[in-house]
Order: sequence, then C-alpha cells, then structure tokens
Amino acid sequence: MEFSEVMLENIEHIFAYTSAYGEGSCQHSPISMFSLKEKYDDRVCEKDGFLYILRNGLCDDTYRVYLAPLGEGDIRVGFENILSDAASHGKKVKFMTLTEKAKSALEEAFPGRFSIQEDRDLSEYVYRTEVMATYAGKKLRKRRQEVAKFWAAYGDRVTVQKIEASDHEDILEFEERWVAINSETHDQVALEIEAREIEKQLKFFDELHLSGIVLRIDGEVHGFGYGTKLSDEMYDAIIEKGDRGIPDIYKVLRQESVKQCAVVCPYVNLEEDVGQPGLRNLKLAYQPEYLIDKYIVTEV
Repeated sequence: MEFSEVMLENIEHIFAYTSAYGEGSCQHSPISMFSLKEKYDDRVCEKDGFLYILRNGLCDDTYRVYLAPLGEGDIRVGFENILSDAASHGKKVKFMTLTEKAKSALEEAFPGRFSIQEDRDLSEYVYRTEVMATYAGKKLRKRRQEVAKFWAAYGDRVTVQKIEASDHEDILEFEERWVAINSETHDQVALEIEAREIEKQLKFFDELHLSGIVLRIDGEVHGFGYGTKLSDEMYDAIIEKGDRGIPDIYKVLRQESVKQCAVVCPYVNLEEDVGQPGLRNLKLAYQPEYLIDKYIVTEV
C-alpha cells in the first residue's frame, strides 16, 4: 500500500469517505488530517473501495498506527489490508483509535488477535444543535441565566459576527495574547502547536470550508470559534477561545457558534476532554446527547 500526504487539493475526495463512513467522529475529519501534520503526519491510501489513514507521526519500532478503514464493502478486507501493510514493514498494528462499531467489527473478524482498551479521555461529546442554540430545557437553565447576565453587562458594546478574511489578523493577535496569558497553566508546547494549527486553518479558511464567529467588545476581539461539517448530520466545533477575564464569555461563544454556524446539522461534536477534569465536568454539564466512545487496539 502506498500512502501519501494529505494535501489541500485532496480534501474534497477524502471527505467523500469520511462524511459517509466516519461515524461523525472528529478524528475522521480531513481538515484535522491536513492541519495537524505536525502532530500526527497523517497519510492516506485508497484500495479495495476503502480509504486508509496511517498516523505516520505515531508509528514506532514496534507498531504502525492506523485509523479504521473507511469505505463500503467487507470491513474484514479493510482490516486484512492493514495487517498485511504493517507486516510488510516488519511491524504489528495499532489503532488510535477505533469507535465502538469498528472495534466490534474487528473483534468479530479476528477474535483474540488484538488487545482492546477503552480510552475515556478520547470520548467525543455530541449534542443536539437545537438544544445548544438556545440552551433549552430545565437542566440548562443556569446556562441561559449566565448568557443573559453577559448580555446585561455588555449589551450594545458587543458584536458577534461570522468570521471574514478581514478578521483573521485580529484573531491571530488575540490568539497570541491568549497563549501568553495561559502559558503558565497549560502545556506550552501544546499551546504553540495549536497556535500554528489555528494560523494554518485561518490561512486556508475558505478552502477548508470552515465557518465561525468572532466576538468583539468595543471593537476589540475577545473571543472566536470555528468549525466545519463532518457530514450532513454532524458539525465539528474545532476551536473555541475566549478572554477568561470576561465572565460567561465561553457560554456565549458556544451558543453563538451553534446558532450561526452549526445549525446546518442536527448534531454538534464538541470533541474530547483529553482527560482534563474541569473540561470533562463542563462538557457533561451541557448534557450531551451521547458520547462517541473510542478504543486503543493493539495486535498481540
């Protein structure tokens, strides 16, 4: 199997596979594959009606690392091709990570051949857009109150509009300030990688079919967020950054992003909590419709 880099001109072709067979998981986003080359160095290959994704940046001396094969047909054939590819390089297979559906298909096809471990830190949070757009329901009453409090405090000083090319420079300046402020409480390397990811995504904003909002107070950027469709059913909220010195700004950003961008889909994916307790509690507090559970699977 010949794997090649994810290029801008291949995004649409990759999306044809990921939107149909990616189960609404953000890990199957071609936007992430393109943007996170520094982190994962994803490579793709087509064979036997499947798209294969090699996480080249995660491979080591023992394992070649893949996502699940995406396509129509006998999934066993897809897994067999991956096993053969790894063996041709003298390595075993590791999947980072499989959904419940893919994990079950692999277990059925190759019983006892793989070690399977659920990774709760990588579960993705999925919400109904109609709920997040209004914070509807008794359980989200506090969110509605917090949003109302923000608007009462800032009112006409605030503008929330869709991101345009003229906003990019101001957003990047805000991102630079955000990194400087949060560098002591966050992983500095991770922040720098994310900043480069944001710069790359803004550079190709239209080509990547991104949509988002920018929040300004008195004309100055204090927050932004953007994402993209994973399929006709699922919108991926990729990035959300707000000025933590302004109370409740993240609740407003989250709601406005959904209202102005994500409503093209019935569901919105707010991605993983990566094991951060505060972030996990926050995402659970928004009452997800369900989680996309994920598993790390290694050939024994």
